[in-house]
Amino acid sequence: MSFFRLKDLIRAVRVCKTAADERNVIRRESAAIRTSFKENNSQDARYVNVQKLLYIYLLGFPVQFGQLECLKLAASPRFSDKRVGYLGATLFLDEKQEILTLLTNSLKSDMNNPDDYIVGLALTTLSCVASTEVANDLMDEVQRLMDSSRSYIRKKAALAAVRVVRRDPELCLPFLERASALVGNKHHGVQLAAVALLTELCNHSQEALDEGRRLVPVLVRQLRVLLNFESSSEYEVSSFSDPFLQVAILRLMRVVARGLQEAADGLNDVLTHVASRTDWYKNAGAAIIYECAVTALAIPSEQPLRVLAINLLGQFLSYKDNNVRYVALATLSAAVITEAPSVQRHRATVVQCMRDSDISIRRRALDLSFALINAQNVKPMVTDILRVLPVADMEFRSSMVYRLCAAITLFGDSLEWRVERMLRVLSMGGNYVNMRDMFKFIRSIALEADETMQRRVVRNCFALLERDISQDKMVFAGVWIVGEYADLLVAGSEQLRAEPEVFSTPTRDSSAGLDADDLDILGALGKPIPDKSTVIADDMLQSNSQSAAMIAVDEELPEATPEPLAIVSLLDKILKARIVSTTNKSLALTALVKLPGRFASQPSIVSDIRSILSRYESSMDCELQSRATGFDKLLSKELESVRAGVVERMPAPEYNDVPYEEYVLNPTAMRMKALTVIRRPAIQPADLIGDTAASAEAEARRAAETNKQSVMSDLLNLMDDAPSAAAAPGSPQSPAQKQQHAAQPSSTPANALADLFGAASISPAASTSPGSKTAANFSSADLDKEYEVYNSNGLRITLTPSKKQKAPTVVDILATFYNNSEMAISDLNFLVAVPKSQMLQIQPPSGQHVSSGSTVTQQVKVANPSKSALRLRMKLTFTTDGQKVENMFDYSGFPSSVV
Repeated sequence: MSFFRLKDLIRAVRVCKTAADERNVIRRESAAIRTSFKENNSQDARYVNVQKLLYIYLLGFPVQFGQLECLKLAASPRFSDKRVGYLGATLFLDEKQEILTLLTNSLKSDMNNPDDYIVGLALTTLSCVASTEVANDLMDEVQRLMDSSRSYIRKKAALAAVRVVRRDPELCLPFLERASALVGNKHHGVQLAAVALLTELCNHSQEALDEGRRLVPVLVRQLRVLLNFESSSEYEVSSFSDPFLQVAILRLMRVVARGLQEAADGLNDVLTHVASRTDWYKNAGAAIIYECAVTALAIPSEQPLRVLAINLLGQFLSYKDNNVRYVALATLSAAVITEAPSVQRHRATVVQCMRDSDISIRRRALDLSFALINAQNVKPMVTDILRVLPVADMEFRSSMVYRLCAAITLFGDSLEWRVERMLRVLSMGGNYVNMRDMFKFIRSIALEADETMQRRVVRNCFALLERDISQDKMVFAGVWIVGEYADLLVAGSEQLRAEPEVFSTPTRDSSAGLDADDLDILGALGKPIPDKSTVIADDMLQSNSQSAAMIAVDEELPEATPEPLAIVSLLDKILKARIVSTTNKSLALTALVKLPGRFASQPSIVSDIRSILSRYESSMDCELQSRATGFDKLLSKELESVRAGVVERMPAPEYNDVPYEEYVLNPTAMRMKALTVIRRPAIQPADLIGDTAASAEAEARRAAETNKQSVMSDLLNLMDDAPSAAAAPGSPQSPAQKQQHAAQPSSTPANALADLFGAASISPAASTSPGSKTAANFSSADLDKEYEVYNSNGLRITLTPSKKQKAPTVVDILATFYNNSEMAISDLNFLVAVPKSQMLQIQPPSGQHVSSGSTVTQQVKVANPSKSALRLRMKLTFTTDGQKVENMFDYSGFPSSVV
């Protein structure tokens, strides 16, 4: 049956007891609606049916068959029909469907309707579903409506213009003048729409960005009006004057002031005013404070303001709303790249967030905790993370263990501390340690540790294995170390007995020690097989009891000084355990056969070991069977003379030492693989005094520091003439080398801040001091001349070098991008690298969109104190005709007079 009214359909759905009943009701009603569309052309019936389709759509069922009916309803002269029809069009259609072109005429007709509300419906629909073609067709109508005398229409038109600009950035300029005029409108709705439009324009056009920077005083004045509650009280929300408009203005400020210190200077006072006058304990205030903090960090603001922004974000970590805490943690993870000292002050609060009840908060807190680790705080931070590791979510443990190993390896200042921390990591998360870190730990014991440390480590490993054998890599490393250094394990213990009184080797019928291979063999021999459930339960009970005895991080690692028979017993337990992998069992067999060589004074243990080996000579696992057979032959009387040489200590295992990723401790920094550190350049004493000699020395020192902190290592490494000083893969490093490597400052680019805050990519700004005014001749014909460096795929790039008399060691290079093709070029990204004897400063490009026949420029400065030849390595990426083009090329064709 069909329900005539929407209320009847809703009531029928609500009384359904199962999902199947609901699907049946919707299926029958959808069929009835289809039939009605075919047989009944009444507008009233279409009005009710489209209403029911909207409800069915909200329930998640397909309603595509009603798209055309929505267009018919939108063409009706009645406002009620248009409202339902346009609502259905915004939900059922998207910009990729061809049927959308049929809506253009209705939209254009309604935009010229004398009824403001019908015009508003058309503009709202255009804002939701406009495609590139529809945006181009209706652009003139939108511009006309932006000049309307009615605030309601201007607001709707400005929002529609945002959609038009997003779909076709080449349409930016026609809206620029109107958007600038609307920013100062008294109606807050119009202001909000104008600010949103101007923000979008600034993201696509350099001319709009320049216009936005000229409007900074207007924006500051409007923001002060809102802060001082000088506007109408009808806009107040939770005791805040129009927080939506405040947030929009702050976002626009962030866009117009990026990379421009003059604009940032004009915002410092008002941002400080916002941060100090806004109460962040309410949601509206928290939103304003968050945008203020993000803006302060995204522009080259003053250092006290940046510290204040970090402190405000740190206060958010104690906020009751999880959403506020989440965005605060995400922002701090990006800000730690450039503001690490300020973020470090909130380390205790971040550590507390790792135990939060919300999983998303825990994830972000873990990421930020690892990002905070450096050579100074590595010990307390690793300790705090180790406390969380046993109770961490299973999905986090693999990443936690990997980054813990990286932090211990990169920042550990002593071998003793690194070994002790790695043992704790292996004992708590040995199932998640990768082979590289495990082998690196074993090699450090074999190659770098002295005998005293080896004795302590082998005793720790034995005690840890007695407690728990469920951690795979702990068993692997522990068994290897016990097998190699078993003689140190018992050294210093009580006097060993010449002959043991009793040594009871578990028999084959012991059900608790039988593995799957033994059970299969017993079944083949017709012997009774123990109950597998009993065996599994015993293993689980043993594992649970061992986990309950987990060592606290603050406790000392246990040590044991067992007798040789206890070592044999432990290895036998490992061989019997079901939870131990075949690889570790094979290693345990190897460790067993090494014991006679370590305890030559205990010949009786040979028979006990052979008794254990005999159980695996018929194992179904080929590896265990072959090892047991060969080892049993080695322990026979015939090979006693060569046994000592065979079981002597093995060299450390070889492995391919792949270095850690560049941003292993801070995944947020993976997106910043380019050029930006958003800071104000420091003022050097030489800049104020004007001392030429001191200026040259300061410039040389800054060049040396830049060599260490290059933010484009992926390009610079290719330009180095000398081989890298890093250790080759597989070669061990001394503790001093590791300490030196850990002490070196890591690269600190901030493209993560650029991604999060919407800032453009700029290079680290280095303060250049005045140089000698008599050292250079600036009349060279080689300066201010274009040098072509690239001409392909419709894009031509030229470099024009120039110099200023006050800075003879700095070469200003203007990169000009010419679009010679008929297609527009978008997503332009130009990276430059120089040799490490020079330093680089690159400004944001004038635009990332190059229309056909137009140009874009980008300023590059190269400081060259050594007067060496200029060699540039450039990486270019852009999109044209829907295809992404990526090239890397070199240029060293500048004449010597340019240097």
